[in-house]
Amino acid sequence: MFKKRSKKALSQVDWAMSLAIFLMYLAWFFIFVKPMLYPSTNMGVLLDILDDGIEREIFQDISRLKVFVSHTNNAYEPVIIPFDKDWQESKIAHSADYFVIDDGRMFFLANTSKSTVFQMYYPHKAVEMTLPRIAIADDQQARAGTFTAYFNDYLLDKASFDGEVRLSGFNMKIDDTVLDGDGDMYNMSLLAKYVKEGDSINLTSYFFAENSRLYNYIKVTDHRNHSATIDFAAYNYTYFYINQLNNGELRYSIASSCKYYTTDFLDLYDSNSGLLITFDRPISFRLCTNETSPSVRLEFPVSPGDEYNFNIYLHPGNADSVKDYPIDPMVGVTETLKTVSSEKARLLRNRNYAYLKQVFRYPDARDFNITISSDSIAASYGLGQPDLEDVYVRRVEGVMLEKDYSQERALITLSVW
Repeated sequence: MFKKRSKKALSQVDWAMSLAIFLMYLAWFFIFVKPMLYPSTNMGVLLDILDDGIEREIFQDISRLKVFVSHTNNAYEPVIIPFDKDWQESKIAHSADYFVIDDGRMFFLANTSKSTVFQMYYPHKAVEMTLPRIAIADDQQARAGTFTAYFNDYLLDKASFDGEVRLSGFNMKIDDTVLDGDGDMYNMSLLAKYVKEGDSINLTSYFFAENSRLYNYIKVTDHRNHSATIDFAAYNYTYFYINQLNNGELRYSIASSCKYYTTDFLDLYDSNSGLLITFDRPISFRLCTNETSPSVRLEFPVSPGDEYNFNIYLHPGNADSVKDYPIDPMVGVTETLKTVSSEKARLLRNRNYAYLKQVFRYPDARDFNITISSDSIAASYGLGQPDLEDVYVRRVEGVMLEKDYSQERALITLSVW
């Protein structure tokens, strides 16, 4: 006779067999299944490493700033904008080609007959598309075409246009005292700068190449309020224009007569040319005539912490040709462009594989290839792809900014194995 097994013993045997089967399954999973899954996850990490590497070593953030101006018929229109960025001047690319940064401003000449939008990029190197314009100036005079401005001790004295003296006796007073003091002149290639330093006021005048204009800035250098006046005489003008209500013929007579206007714009002109005076805010203009010529006085208060701008423009044509002046440019917000740097890409092409692994922080035990394709550059880094191994690929698109400011598509292929 056989002894009948208890149910408890059978239950323990079943449990042990089940556990053994489960453990065998786990062993099979880790031995056969896990290696099939692990490389895919691992390769994704490797692709991320390369992706981060090209972000650091090949991509480059470039700042772009746009300037919007009005259309004119001038191929060399002076444009002045505030500029307080800490950009290194030699690394700024400007679509107007040439510019000067001085005293918190950027100065450039714009061909506003062809374009009303100008762009600058930083850092970027571009090809200049035009010849540089050079201001013809010294400490006594500045010339452009038929225009000449004459300076006496770094302060404007008179100006001629088309062979005739059109402005003379320029004089500035602060609190009824003639502006006097040290001065200097700086030739800055594109423009010339004249500085007159008084006891309480500095007057800075800029002359642009290819232009019959002077841009002037007044700054208080002490801590008091002052009254300022500017006087000059004009010659051989027939009409005046301030606005649609105040304009007409200049009436000459033996007895001198004067009229006062609150304005920021006065143009004296004849059938051939004119003399335009603009101010950055409405002030008191006194316009007088005598037997032979008109004279102009500007009267205005100046305060510490403020800056004042007035412009003198001798121009061809009548008042209709300058009614839209001065041009007031608009500066856009600074944008950031994420670009593929062709310069960085070319530099990396000359490095060996071990160096590239170090630069991209790539594991020694694994291999990679990076290929860049665009119209202007074709580059490949790393090893050639193997035939007998699984290769994992990721494609990244980018933009390349060329030296002529055109943008082209770049395709970056990342391969790891």
